[in-house]
Amino acid sequence: MMIVDPARDVEEVEELMVQVFTVGTTEWKTKGATPPQLADVIGPPEALVEGSLHWVTFVGMGGDGPNFGIISFELADEAFEEIPHPPCQRFVSRGYRLSVLNGCLSAAGLVDTLHFDIWVMKQYHVKESWVKQFSFDPCSPGEEPSFLRRYPKVICALKNGEILLGYNNGPFTSLVSYDSVENRFKTLQMSGLPNWFQAVPFLPSLFSAKATMNLQF
Repeated sequence: MMIVDPARDVEEVEELMVQVFTVGTTEWKTKGATPPQLADVIGPPEALVEGSLHWVTFVGMGGDGPNFGIISFELADEAFEEIPHPPCQRFVSRGYRLSVLNGCLSAAGLVDTLHFDIWVMKQYHVKESWVKQFSFDPCSPGEEPSFLRRYPKVICALKNGEILLGYNNGPFTSLVSYDSVENRFKTLQMSGLPNWFQAVPFLPSLFSAKATMNLQF
C-alpha cells in the first residue's frame, strides 16, 4: 500500500490518493482518496494487526484542543476503518504510539512525568477489551530525567516476558528491556551498533513468498 500526492505538492493538493500493489501482480491499483483523518499523518503505519495497518490520527478539535484516534486499513478488503482507542483522556488529547504486543494492538505514551502507560487491546476491535497492562517510570532508578529518556517506543514483547523499548523518540540511541515483575531496566549492549538506528520486530517464516504467490523471478 502507498499513499501518494497526485499533485506532488502537499501545500496545493486537497486530498491524498491510496494506491495498492498486490504481490504477484504487475500494476498499482488506485483505491481513491484517503479518509480526511489521514491528511495530517506523516510516516508509515505503526502496527500490523489482524491483517490491518494502523495509524494514530487527528480526528477533530475538542474543548481542550486537538483530539486523536486510531484508523486502520484492512489489506484484504482494501478499506479504511476507525478503531476504538484506549479509554483514557490522555490518548485523546495527546495521541499515543502504536505497536504490537503478543499479537495484540497496543498503544503507549506518557501520562505525566513519572508514568508511561502501555494499553493492550485483548480482543481486536472490541473497545471494552482495552486493558492498561503496564505503567512505569521509563527512567531507570537513579537515572537523570530527560525528555529523550522519558518517551520510549515499545518495539515488542520478548520471549521471557520483558518489553523491548527503543529510546530517543525517533532513530533510537539505545535498546532497553523492561522487566515488569522486578520493575527493572537493562540496556542491551550490541557490538557494532551505530549511534543512531531503527529497530523493528522480525518473525521468521518457513513459507517462501515466491512459492506462496507463484512468483516468477
